[in-house]
Amino acid sequence: MEVPEHRALLGVDVVGSARNEGYHLNTVHGAVAEMVRDALATAGIGRADVVEWEPTGDGALLTLPSRRLGAVLDAAHHLDGLAAQHNRHRKPDIRLRLAVEIGPVGAQPGLYAPKIALSRLLNASVFKELVARCDGMNTALIVSDGALRAVFGGDYTRHVRRTDFSPLAVRDKEFADTAWVRVPGCDPHKPGPAEPPASPPGGRVVNVVNGSFNGVQAGEVHGGIHLG
Repeated sequence: MEVPEHRALLGVDVVGSARNEGYHLNTVHGAVAEMVRDALATAGIGRADVVEWEPTGDGALLTLPSRRLGAVLDAAHHLDGLAAQHNRHRKPDIRLRLAVEIGPVGAQPGLYAPKIALSRLLNASVFKELVARCDGMNTALIVSDGALRAVFGGDYTRHVRRTDFSPLAVRDKEFADTAWVRVPGCDPHKPGPAEPPASPPGGRVVNVVNGSFNGVQAGEVHGGIHLG
């Protein structure tokens, strides 16, 4: 049995789609499909290059020739600009999670290891948490280590650079890998907002004091205390 040809995979998913009102669903679905087609065309990927386009609810899973991997990453770059343009002029806002993987995929529809890996990347909780921290982002892209090494092993992209990406350790079920993320306008290593300190129980001031202090309000004191 022969190993299937290697393919480039692009996964697209809408962030927070469940929060959209029902009457927006068709609008969002159509807008995302149009943006993906426009981004592919701008990156030089024709319709004939798309081996398979699988709808995934409000998103899509695209299978393309592996030789187009660099153009797929450039298409992700163009998707960011298209989403930003949409969000400036139309409602509801559309923010996208994008994933790119590469590997052997058969000609017949089915579950192949690279498609499963792409799904793990796209839906990894650590990736979703990063997206939630990046307020105002339009797209967030996650790329497998294998795809990143393949595309930046030469000069295969026009707009996306290796330095745009930061490592992200991904674990989801049995899947574990170091992936790479690109979120325009957001530093993936910037921590989220700090949790506010917990209030004392019942609003009571609680201080534990060791040594001698003057004018201290405390619930528990060890040592001498002098009140003026």
